[in-house]
Amino acid sequence: MLRQGTPAPEFESADALQAHYRALQARMWAPRAVAPRPETLRTRALAEAQREREARETEARRQAELEAVAAMDALVFQVLDPEQMAREPKRIIAQVAEAFGFTHADIVGDGRTSDVVRARYAAIAAVREVRPDLSLPRLGRLFGGRDHTTMLHAIRKMEREGVPRPPLREAAE
Repeated sequence: MLRQGTPAPEFESADALQAHYRALQARMWAPRAVAPRPETLRTRALAEAQREREARETEARRQAELEAVAAMDALVFQVLDPEQMAREPKRIIAQVAEAFGFTHADIVGDGRTSDVVRARYAAIAAVREVRPDLSLPRLGRLFGGRDHTTMLHAIRKMEREGVPRPPLREAAE
């Protein structure tokens, strides 16, 4: 490959021309060793320090939120009387679950056995009776993130068939 205006180098033989061509090709395709610039290292260190600072700030914010919620809960328990606390949906669910022999987690969980579903329907009815102000989506969130149509189905089914009653426990004598 000759460039215009530049004379071709004179080679003594074809072997010398090929050797020159191979040397040029090796130089062109050889990986270049590029030393990192000092500002690149500094930028990397600054970015890492910023990520660490953001992680610390996020953790501190999360901890402050948890402390605020705990403080609010303490104030609520001081202000509310027992009658108002009995109106809390989670407490109602726990009481119904206990009456049926289950835990709160069983009622709001994924279980679909008939005993658990009967207890869940009874808990839905109890919460609905005490707190008629709760919307169906809110009620669904209280019962494990269920859809509002699931709550509607449960309410309609209880209107047709009645509210399930807890099993009678025989008195052990």
